[in-house]
Amino acid sequence: MPAKTFALAAFLILSGGRKPAKRSAIRQFLWPSADPKTAAANLRKFLARVRERQERFGFELIRCERGHVELVESARIDLDRFLRVIASGEPTELLTVCDLYCGDLLEGLGGEDVELGEWMEVQRTKLRDAFTSAVALLLESGDASLSPMSKRLAARRLTEVDSYNEAGHRALMRLYAEEGELAHVKDVYDGLERRLRQDLGVEPNAATLTLFHSLLPKQARNSVAPLPPPALVETSPGRHVFDLERTTPGASRFVGNPGAPRITLLPPVGNGSQGLRQQVAGSLIEDITIGLCRSKSLTVVAPHTAWQLSASGKRDLLKTLGIDYSVESQLQYSGEECRLSVKLVRSDTRDILWTAQYPFHREHADQSYRDLSAQIIVSLVDKVERSELAHYDKAQDPTAYHLYLVGQKYARALDLPNVRRARRAFKASLSVHPDFVPSLSGLARTFQTEWLLLARGETNLLEDAKRLAALAIEIDPDDARGFRELGVCNAYLGRFDEGLEALARGEQCHPQYADLLSDAADAYVHACEPEKALEKITRAIELNPLCPDTYWWAAGGANFQLDNYAKAIECLSRMREQAPAYRLLAASCAMLGDREQAERYAAMTRESHPDFEISAFLSAVPFRDAKIVKKYEHGLREAGFR
Repeated sequence: MPAKTFALAAFLILSGGRKPAKRSAIRQFLWPSADPKTAAANLRKFLARVRERQERFGFELIRCERGHVELVESARIDLDRFLRVIASGEPTELLTVCDLYCGDLLEGLGGEDVELGEWMEVQRTKLRDAFTSAVALLLESGDASLSPMSKRLAARRLTEVDSYNEAGHRALMRLYAEEGELAHVKDVYDGLERRLRQDLGVEPNAATLTLFHSLLPKQARNSVAPLPPPALVETSPGRHVFDLERTTPGASRFVGNPGAPRITLLPPVGNGSQGLRQQVAGSLIEDITIGLCRSKSLTVVAPHTAWQLSASGKRDLLKTLGIDYSVESQLQYSGEECRLSVKLVRSDTRDILWTAQYPFHREHADQSYRDLSAQIIVSLVDKVERSELAHYDKAQDPTAYHLYLVGQKYARALDLPNVRRARRAFKASLSVHPDFVPSLSGLARTFQTEWLLLARGETNLLEDAKRLAALAIEIDPDDARGFRELGVCNAYLGRFDEGLEALARGEQCHPQYADLLSDAADAYVHACEPEKALEKITRAIELNPLCPDTYWWAAGGANFQLDNYAKAIECLSRMREQAPAYRLLAASCAMLGDREQAERYAAMTRESHPDFEISAFLSAVPFRDAKIVKKYEHGLREAGFR
């Protein structure tokens, strides 16, 4: 569609409440500086292109009548819904407002047209103010119908949109105080105070200061020391001893930085004549920055600092500021084709650790950019983790973060020796930093993976995993990993609805978390909803194409339940280590009538599990539907198991 089509749709909504607009008003809006005859000719050509594109793609957004132009009544537009929700002022719509306001109106559009750009900026400011005012009002209202999770998500979104908004920071301070996290209350206040002083030269207002003093009495304010910068944090092995029974709700916790590396994403370099694409690329990089903030493996430098560093002569400050990695991007043109080049650079050596190129067109749908953002985030986290692990192994530096990475390396393998190595590494990490959520979640994962591999039906491993997952959620309810482990454990315990609910909450925190989507697929397999399982695992593999074996295992299970036995075998055969799936491979081959191959997989299963029995296995691993259990039993018997 012509770019101005969406500007016209915004004009019809914001200027006339979706009422039809006269062609003369449209001409004045789109071509205010053109003479009437030229503007009329431009409008005719523009509307003709709109009609042609709508017919080609089979949808209708703009309807052109003889004397006026209007939006099609059935067209669903987020801007329209956003305005209605804002006008309603309903507290229950708080999260809807946050979901709908995902950035400035038509961000990047209008940069090449002065008058249109000015109109856009005015509307963007109005909408941004409407969003911040509505969310701030609801957060300050004290409405009891709002859950703590809703308030937390809304407060985080408000401070993302307006980092100086004190209502959002006050809401976070109140939430942390209710949870007994006084150190975090002080962190929020100190961060706001520092930002206001440095950027605006002002102090927090009286309401914020009064709240801070009420939440932290003078003695507590003095005793809760601010955290030192990441480069100055020191940890010593053995300072804390990890114990599964150690932590109780409300117990004091060690708060510190586990040694995660610092990364900055610099704005893209490009040809200045391609202004709109440059702005869109800049927005994409900023979106990736926000996405990386969700990763506990990295400390991300805020976009404002990144833009300052990108100025001429300032990139040499990276090392001085303790920034370990920089992500540099550039728009590259070849005729009409445009590509976004991204590379990961280690700051101290300037070594290029990873580079990739992606097709980049401003006409891409929003979903395409979301997928591109998620793909780049996954690649960056993976490359930084691998680089850090190699660096720490060489330096023999036993920080919590390094030990976590060691655990992650072993946890990727689906065999007991590596699972237990991973457990030792995660426990060692927690001995350095007992509240490091990634290691708590990783440790929980080792218990539930061991339960799955042993398939004995004993629940003590799963109960240990659940306790760790609950602790991870208590420490950081915004981290999806705790919900992920809790969801998987409940699914394996036969509490399917509870498991799926926990996984859904985790997905709300991190919608692009591929590993969580894979586990959701596995939970749907055990809940005997294979269509939903395939939907989740397909999305997970799209986000993580070079995926671990567990993805293909879940895909194989879903296809088996749908009687797609050949497809199940195809998926399971893509596992690097197929031993955990020998049983399912044997049953799938048997259901296809390939008895020879089925018996071969059955024999390989007995080599590692000589005491395997169908009844014991099916009673240990829960499935919701008895018919599915019968299908597994039939397939295993046909393969030669007893």
